[in-house]
Amino acid sequence: MPNTIATPVRDLVIDLKNFRTVEQPDEMQAIQAMISIGADELWALIESLADDGYLPTENIIVLKSGSASGQLLVKEGNRRVAALKLLHGYLPISEFSIPSVVLKKISEISLEWKSANELVPCAVYSADEAAIVDKIVTLTHGKAEKAGRHNWNAVARARHNRDEGKVPENGLDLLEKYLVHGENLSKLQAKLWAGKYPLSVLDDALGRLAVKFGVKNGRELSRNYPIISNKAVLDEILRDIGVEHITHPMLRAKKDFFDKYGIFEVGSTSAVSVTTQDSSFSSSSIDLGSMSEASNLQVGSGNGGVGQVEVDSATVIEGNVSSITKATSSNTKNVAAVAISDPRSVKRSLKKFVPLGRNRQKVVTLRIEAGKLDLNDNPIAFCFLLRSMFEISAKAYCDDNGGNGGPSFTKQNGAFNTLEDVLREITNHLTRNNKDAAMVKRLHGAMTELGKKDSVLSVTSLNQLVHNPNFSVVPSDIPTLFGNVFPLLEAMNS
Repeated sequence: MPNTIATPVRDLVIDLKNFRTVEQPDEMQAIQAMISIGADELWALIESLADDGYLPTENIIVLKSGSASGQLLVKEGNRRVAALKLLHGYLPISEFSIPSVVLKKISEISLEWKSANELVPCAVYSADEAAIVDKIVTLTHGKAEKAGRHNWNAVARARHNRDEGKVPENGLDLLEKYLVHGENLSKLQAKLWAGKYPLSVLDDALGRLAVKFGVKNGRELSRNYPIISNKAVLDEILRDIGVEHITHPMLRAKKDFFDKYGIFEVGSTSAVSVTTQDSSFSSSSIDLGSMSEASNLQVGSGNGGVGQVEVDSATVIEGNVSSITKATSSNTKNVAAVAISDPRSVKRSLKKFVPLGRNRQKVVTLRIEAGKLDLNDNPIAFCFLLRSMFEISAKAYCDDNGGNGGPSFTKQNGAFNTLEDVLREITNHLTRNNKDAAMVKRLHGAMTELGKKDSVLSVTSLNQLVHNPNFSVVPSDIPTLFGNVFPLLEAMNS
């Protein structure tokens, strides 16, 4: 049985193996993970504790290690302990991107509050009661939507089933490998998807994907990744699931859903047109099922948006084939549920935008405020906030990287560089002077838009909104152009 003990907050250790996310190296990173997957909930908890103090409606569950140190590891109540440590100042708040309203709450904490909330009631279990603790935590979070204060999502439940219950979780295994080895996701997405990802969609798709990639089952596909053929295609599918471009209804409505990515089951037939240096092959049809299994099919994207399949020298097709292009454009990717020009696309991007790093507090605050605006009613206000986010993000990025030969917000004589020049320097730094092809592709639209003098969302136009009393913007232009510039804003805060 546990002992209920009033324990100093300082002595409690946040669980680095919290099932909500991947294992973290230290408490700072553990809290950063909490912010990535549920920032608003953590900020609300901090504000509540600041206003009302810690109300012991239920004990924090602690597992005491059997070592000489007697470490007090928090197994239930990690978010509460994290919030308390930030309020007490036991961890440096400057390392986190905290909204200004929450920072104000923290700064106003009195000595009386700290004294009254230094000791919190904990149910302390001994090391040999670990199984009991796990059962309690499982009942609290893992069973149903109404079981706990902050329910586990699919990722957390799967991680608990695998790590504690020793139940195979092939979708989770594949996801965690993708977060490490995937080449088409940002650091921000990796942090977010480690704890919040449509895992049930991936589990639903895994059986069909295994067949497409020539293995027996999802377990084998997960085990082999990343050493698989057509890894880039699987990465693209995993990313599309993450950004919710692939959903349960889509998968269930069409049996051959993944054909549009250019991968086909062994033995299937699909008509394709062949582009070669020999004109006699220009309109040939090829049965993909008749190709040798040694053929290496690499899927890319043609200039017209149609998937292309490149065949290497191991294929059994005779002739000098340079590429095979599917004869239909039906394999173009499904777009998001809302159009690029829809204001909801802006809100969706802002909602998933979680700035990371020092001196990003105001970026977080501006992101929250911008997300509350109606673009049709408040286009100028939105642009003001957007420009502010770019400038503050650029300064923070320069502070982080300027000491290593990176971009600088000031010239050698102390004068400030223009924002456009700074953003170009940052883009060069992010792309390693155009050597990082993936990053060049990702940021191309951003600097093209920001540097174009007559663009509505160029730096010049954003400045004109501030200084020119007659310059305005058309609300309908913002969503489309925002999609071009947002990748740079995201990259500066990853």
